[in-house]
Amino acid sequence: MPRQKALFLLLFTAVCWSCSGVLVKSVSWNPLAIASTRGLLAGITVFALAGGFKGELKIKDLTLVHFASGLSLAILSLFFIVAMKFTTAANAIVLNYSAPVWVAILAPCVIKERTKGRDWLYIGVIFGGVLLFFAGDLSPVGFWGNICALGSGFFFGVQALCLRFLKKGSPASAMVIGNLLTFCLGLGFWGPPWPDSRSLLFLLALGVFQMGVSSYLYTLASPYVSSLELVLVTMVEPILNPFWVFLALGERPGPFALVGGIIVILGVMVWSFGKNGESLPLPPREKGHGNS
Repeated sequence: MPRQKALFLLLFTAVCWSCSGVLVKSVSWNPLAIASTRGLLAGITVFALAGGFKGELKIKDLTLVHFASGLSLAILSLFFIVAMKFTTAANAIVLNYSAPVWVAILAPCVIKERTKGRDWLYIGVIFGGVLLFFAGDLSPVGFWGNICALGSGFFFGVQALCLRFLKKGSPASAMVIGNLLTFCLGLGFWGPPWPDSRSLLFLLALGVFQMGVSSYLYTLASPYVSSLELVLVTMVEPILNPFWVFLALGERPGPFALVGGIIVILGVMVWSFGKNGESLPLPPREKGHGNS
């Protein structure tokens, strides 16, 4: 797959992810039950798109890295939801997108992908844009919520590293495992008052399109971009999220948000185009492995 196509898939993934705010707001049910249901529907969707057990999902090929990636996805999903409950939405989103920092620190040691000085510069610029976007809503309150949000960012980074490590080792399997783990961990929160028929439609959209299709596209792109790109390019997601809320609910972003959004989008574009033509090192799994 050409690198440009992989970047386009990542951007489309970010667009799907960005719909979560407006869709979750439209579901009348407790958030952990919503996450659980979304995980079940997303797991089934990725399983179907990957061709099931007759396609790229082979039980005999599963490794500890698949389960580590899946567990990371489940933990980051639940941490993020808890963070949204115990701190401000702005804090949760900004700290969740600390992921590029974790990837930049860990990638050279874990998967031998070098983080250059230029990469650190763009991480600072893009993260600064996110901070500016949410500047008016950031708050020091909610200590444990902020800790959970930071944890979700760490596991977001770990998941990206795992997917790059897997490369051709069926990363879609990791997404199925992660979404089904999320379903299981949140299953105990299912209960009345049950969602109405309108909410069920939004739940279906959350599970199938917002999480399921996007998860599969994310795994398709993962072998052809760096682990840092897996998290940096998708940083347009928190900028798009309020845009959909504005269109659906009329909540207008302020002037700082507009400037921050422009910085993030331009930063991602310039950084991505600047890396065109750079070759990616093979993850350790690729060297002499039978699935290569």
